[in-house]
Amino acid sequence: MSGNTLFEPPADFTKRIEELKDQVKERRLLLQVELGFALMEYLEADDEPVTVVWAILSGTFIRHPKLNNLSPEKRRAIANCRQIIPFSSRFDWLNALRDYISNISQSWRNYDFDIQNLDNQIIDAAKNIRQPIHQNIYEGCLTAKLNYRKSKSPPVEAGTYYQFKSETKEESVTLRVKFTKKQINKSVSNSWFNSVQARNPFTVNLADLEAEAIFLDQREQVLAQQYNWSNTNKGNWVRRYNQLNYHKVLQDNIVESQPAQSLTIDGFTHVAGMVASGKSTLSLLLASHIIRNCPNLRLTIVVGDVQSAIKTANQINWWFGNDPENEEPVAVPILGRSQRDKHLQGFSGSDDYLTHLQREQPHWGERWLSTVCPLQAQITSSDRKNILKGKPLKPGTEPCQTLQKEPKDKSKQATGKSHLCPFFHNCPSQQAYRDMPQARVWITTPGTMAQAGMPTHYELRPFKMGELIYLQSDIVVFDEADTIIEWFNKVYAKQITLTDRARNGVFDDTGVKTEQSDRQELRRSPLKARWSAVQRDSQTIIQITLKLLEENVKGEVLANCVQQGYFTPHVLFYKLARRLAGLEEYDSYQKSPQQLKVDEGRIQSMMEIVDDFLKDDPVIRRSSDNPASTKLLEILRYINSTGESATDEEIHQDCLGWITTFFPDTQSNLDRLKTELNNLRSLPNSQQLYPYLTKEEDIDTIETLAYRLQFTLTVTLLDRHTKIVFYEWQNRPNNIREPSPYSKMPRSMLNILPLPVTGRQFGTYYSSKGSDTLSLFAYSNIGRDYLLNFHRLLTDLDGLKGANVLALSGTSYLPDSTTLHVSDPQGVLKPEKNAVKAISQSKFEFLPQFNDKNRPIRVSGNLSDKSKAHPILKEIAKSLVTQNGSNHIFLELKTLKELGETEPKLWADRDRIFILVNSYEQSKWVADELRTYLPNLRE
Repeated sequence: MSGNTLFEPPADFTKRIEELKDQVKERRLLLQVELGFALMEYLEADDEPVTVVWAILSGTFIRHPKLNNLSPEKRRAIANCRQIIPFSSRFDWLNALRDYISNISQSWRNYDFDIQNLDNQIIDAAKNIRQPIHQNIYEGCLTAKLNYRKSKSPPVEAGTYYQFKSETKEESVTLRVKFTKKQINKSVSNSWFNSVQARNPFTVNLADLEAEAIFLDQREQVLAQQYNWSNTNKGNWVRRYNQLNYHKVLQDNIVESQPAQSLTIDGFTHVAGMVASGKSTLSLLLASHIIRNCPNLRLTIVVGDVQSAIKTANQINWWFGNDPENEEPVAVPILGRSQRDKHLQGFSGSDDYLTHLQREQPHWGERWLSTVCPLQAQITSSDRKNILKGKPLKPGTEPCQTLQKEPKDKSKQATGKSHLCPFFHNCPSQQAYRDMPQARVWITTPGTMAQAGMPTHYELRPFKMGELIYLQSDIVVFDEADTIIEWFNKVYAKQITLTDRARNGVFDDTGVKTEQSDRQELRRSPLKARWSAVQRDSQTIIQITLKLLEENVKGEVLANCVQQGYFTPHVLFYKLARRLAGLEEYDSYQKSPQQLKVDEGRIQSMMEIVDDFLKDDPVIRRSSDNPASTKLLEILRYINSTGESATDEEIHQDCLGWITTFFPDTQSNLDRLKTELNNLRSLPNSQQLYPYLTKEEDIDTIETLAYRLQFTLTVTLLDRHTKIVFYEWQNRPNNIREPSPYSKMPRSMLNILPLPVTGRQFGTYYSSKGSDTLSLFAYSNIGRDYLLNFHRLLTDLDGLKGANVLALSGTSYLPDSTTLHVSDPQGVLKPEKNAVKAISQSKFEFLPQFNDKNRPIRVSGNLSDKSKAHPILKEIAKSLVTQNGSNHIFLELKTLKELGETEPKLWADRDRIFILVNSYEQSKWVADELRTYLPNLRE
C-alpha cells in the first residue's frame, strides 16, 4: 500500500503499528478495518452494514442522502481514508473483514460480527470498544491534514564505484562509474518551487486580446524581415482575433445571441467550438496576455503531442525573446524523459525545425533537447572501450537517479539503493527543469502529465508532472479536451500478461520467487501465507485454463468462444444461460421487442442461480439456499482442490449431471433452436435476409455445454485468485520487490481518482497465435475524472483550490454526439461564416462495397488471421477501382482533377485520397491491389 499513495498516514497511526509489532500479527489490518468503520460513524452512516465501507473508499459517486452536500471536513475524512485504507473494492474489503475476525484476537478488536452473514451485520451494533486508544487515533486520521509521502535517494560518495543499466541504440548495457570528491561536493538543493499561491477566478476582457493580436503581428513582422519568413509563416493574429465569436451559454444550454464581452475561468470552465472556431487562437492570445499583463500568474497549455508542445514553446519564446542560448525563456515544453530519443527523432525531422534551419533561425527546441550527458565522461575507460565501443548512451536512458553501489562480487548485478547523479543540476540535457520555475507558460501533453516522473534531485514527493502542474499553475488549458479525456481513459486501462509461452507473464516470474520464499521464510503472517498459497493456486488454475483451451474436442469448442474478446465469469455464464435456453449466443437477426422479452424470461432462472453463486467468495462459501448454487460450489471446490487433474472426466460428468438435473429441458431447447434456424434458412432470399444465422454444426450439444460449464467454473476460480494476488499485493513475500502489476498506471492517483463501477479487473483475454497467452484487462480508475476534476484534484486533502481549468473541446459541440463529451459548456466559440460555408460543402457518405454475389464485404472484427484478412481487403480495394465494383476511388480522383482545373485557387494539387486501414502490412496489401488496377498510381 505504502508505495501506491501520494500521502502518508499520520504519525500516531504509524507509531501505533510499530508498538503492536510483538502483540498483534495483523496490526495494520486491525487499524485499517476499524478506521473504515470510524469513517462511517463520522459520516453518520454507521446504521449501514459492515460491507458498505468499500463503496465509500472507491470514490464512486453514490446518490445517498447522507453523502449529498458533504462538508469539507467530511470530504477530507473520506479522502484521508482512501490514502490509508487499501481496500477500495468489494472483493478486497470482504476479505479484509474475514481476516479481521479470523486472524485478530477478540481482545484487540473494537468490533464483533458474524462473517457468515456480513450483509446483515450493522456497524453500530457490532461496536464493542476494548481499545479506546485506537478510537483517538482514528479521529486523528479523519481530521488531519496528511503529509506528502517523500522518497529518500542519497547522493553518491567519492571514490566508490557505481553500476547502472542503460542502453545504446543497439543493446542494453551495464556500466561502472566513479566520482571524485570535488565533483560531489557541489551544493545540492531540493528547493525548486517555494509554495503554492492562492488561485482566484480569472477574467479577461476579450477586447483586451486585440492588443495582444496587434503586438504579435508586429513582432512577427520584425522576425519575418530578420529571418526571411514567407507569408505563410505569419500568424495573421489580428485577422484571427476578429474571427473570434465567443458566446456564453445560459441555463438549460441556451446560447446567448450576442457575443460575450469577457471570459471568466473559475474552477472548471468548458468552452466548445467546432473546427476553425478559434480555440487555439484563444489559448495563444491568453498566453500573450498573461505574459505581458499578469506577472504573478502561470498558464499551462495541454496539447495532443510532443512536437506540438515544442513548436508552441518555440513560437511563444520568439514573440518575447531573441537568443535561445543565453536568454531565459518565457515558455517551456514539459516533456517526459524516457522517450527522449523518440522526441529527438521527431524534432529533427519536423517541418518546423527544418524550416528554421533553412532560414538560419535558431530553434528554442535545441535548448531543451540536448544530448550532452556529463556522467558519460565518468564511465570507466575499460567499459567505454569494451562495452560501449565508442557509442553514446541512448538519450532518455541516462542514470540520473538510478546509480547503485557496485557489489563486492563484481560478477553480480547491483541491487541496493538508488543514488543521485551529482551533475544533474548543471546537466545540459536537464535544461528544461531549470527553466521551469521562471517560465510563465508551460506547454505539455497528457502523456507527460500522467506518466512522466519528477526528478528526485528537485522533488521528493511521488509526483507525476500532472500533480506539479496542478500545484504550480494558475490556469490550465486543455486544448481538444475531448480527445485528451480519451487519452486519460486509456492510461488507466492496461492489459497485463498473466502467462505466455516465453514465460514473460506476472505469474511466471512471481511463481519462482514465491517458491523460494517458502523455503526461506518459515514463519510468516496469516495474510502473507494466504497470498503465497493463492499465488500457487493461481498458477495451477492458469495451467488448467490453458489445457482446457488446447485439448482437441474441448479446445475447439471453447477457443472459438473466447477468441472473440475478453471473458469474465459473468459473461461466460450469460452465454451459457442463453445456450441452455435454446438461444443463439448472440441474436443473428432482428427480433421484436415482445420476442426479446420472452427470451429474457427463458434465461432468468439460470441468471438467478448465477447471481446467487457469484455473490460471495465461492471458495470460502460452503452452501446456498439454492440447491443448484450449492452443487456448483461443490464442483468448483473440487476443481480447486484437485489441481491439474481437474480436467479429468469426473468433473465433466459432474457438469453434465448438473445440467440434466437442474435444466432437464435443455435438449428440447436445443432441438427447438435447430428447427427455428432451419425454417429461416428455407425461406426465399434467406441468404440476404438472414446472412449470419448460427450454422447447424455450431449449435451446442449437452456434452459441449458441459465443457462450457466446466470452463466457466475454472475461469471463476482464475478470477477469484488473481483478484487476491493483485488486490493484496502488499502481502507478497519479501523477495518479490517488483511493484504491483498496476504500477504502469499512475500510482499516485490510484486512491484519489474514483474506481470504475465494474471493478479494477474487467476480463481475461486468450491468444493461441503461437504464444498461448492469457492476459488480464485491468481498469484501475476512471481516467476522464482526472481532467473533469483537475481544478479540485487534491482539494479534499489539502483544503486548497486547484488550478482554474479551461477545457476547449470540439466534438462536444455536436448536440447529439454520444462519445467524448466533456460536460455542458459554459461558452461556445462559433466558427466564422467562411469556415461554416466550406464545411457545409463537404460530404460524408457511407459507401459499403459489395461482392459479385451482391453481399456486403465485411472487414470488421478480429483481423489477426492474415489468411482471412488479406483476401477481404484485396476484394474491397478491387471494388473501389474497377468498373465491376463501385469504382469510387477512380470517380473521386476524376472529380478532384476537374475541380483543380476549374477552381485552382481552392483545389489545385489536391487530387489525392487518404485511405485508413489497421496496420502497415494491410496498407501495403491495399496499395498493391490498387496499383494493379491503377497502374499510373504514384508510389
